[in-house]
Amino acid sequence: MREPEPEPDQRRRAVWEAFEACTALRYEVSICAPRFIVGPADDSFRRLRDLRDLVADGFSRDSDEYVAGRLRYDKAYQALRDAMRKDLGADA
Repeated sequence: MREPEPEPDQRRRAVWEAFEACTALRYEVSICAPRFIVGPADDSFRRLRDLRDLVADGFSRDSDEYVAGRLRYDKAYQALRDAMRKDLGADA
């Protein structure tokens, strides 16, 4: 959403539509990736979903709720990247 103050329903719909592709990728990872990657991938997905919900509810990126959620997501995403690098043998 690029509008400064979109209507709540419009914002919520746009946020959910943007997130939709992540769901399909989550299922793909769950059947294709090694098990030690699936756990961090699920956690990262859940933290991203939490951010989606905050944005859909109108929290800005400057809000305490969003900042805390973003830190949780960043930590989960780092764990996922670490697991993927390990799988690729690139964790040197």
